[in-house]
Amino acid sequence: MKKTDLTWAIVRMSAALCVVMWPYRPAAKADVVQRVAELGLPKLADPIPAYYSDDATTRAGTLQTAIRQMNAFFQESLGIHVDVTLAVLNSNHWIRVHEPPYGLPGIAGKPPVIFMPARSGGFSFGLVMARKDAIPEVALQRYLETNHTTIEAAADDFVDIIGFHELGHALCSAYGIRPGYRWLNEFVASYFAYAFVSERKPESKRVFDLLGRPSKVRPKNTTLADFERLYDRVDDYGWYQGMFESHIKELYPKLGIQFLKELKRQFPADGAGVPKDQVLEKLETIAPGFQAWAIGFRE
Repeated sequence: MKKTDLTWAIVRMSAALCVVMWPYRPAAKADVVQRVAELGLPKLADPIPAYYSDDATTRAGTLQTAIRQMNAFFQESLGIHVDVTLAVLNSNHWIRVHEPPYGLPGIAGKPPVIFMPARSGGFSFGLVMARKDAIPEVALQRYLETNHTTIEAAADDFVDIIGFHELGHALCSAYGIRPGYRWLNEFVASYFAYAFVSERKPESKRVFDLLGRPSKVRPKNTTLADFERLYDRVDDYGWYQGMFESHIKELYPKLGIQFLKELKRQFPADGAGVPKDQVLEKLETIAPGFQAWAIGFRE
């Protein structure tokens, strides 16, 4: 086996053994901010407090700015923002205050803390790189040449977009949308992220457009029912996220922010919830094409 083949085999095996990418995991305890503070790390000041490992000063500042910009965008467009803390950590600090694997962005605690890796690479990076074969070769080469970059750098940038997805979970709750189901919860969080990059960060939108797709290999679990039952224990969690992202790319240019407003009306936080067998039908009334898209989740 070639060295490169062995590398990708390890990546795929890791995905099978720890099939998570960016699931929402609210912590049971409310002392996450305190635990991060007790690490004794340097901190960038408000409005988005950002703790960072010693080697991540610049990265922490970049992510802090982006999170602040995303909050500002949704304050302007939907009248909401979320007070969050940012923790940009190396692996040693990460394992002391947050669950493994290292490099998997997440949000935890009340008030919420967004965890981001301090360095290039990591778990999510490997799963994003596994999508490379799903990108048409012409499109990939055009992107790399136009942006004077590498696929590895693009994958690192996509990991940062997952951080926007994590903020999207908190914004979804603050806005008053009650998705009710795991798959729709993940879909809506990514929709918040894509709305932000589409309107405020064109360079990140290009990364999302390139890598926001499922991997080429169809996994064992492929139904929405599997996702509801197993969630992050499905065979390939990243495949599901890629399926959500691919539809978001089609949907946003048609409906934009209005989609989120309609979701709030149809899936209100103070409502009784939508029965499982009516979710796609309800979404179809908001955005025609949902039912056709859902066929891709067949057995």
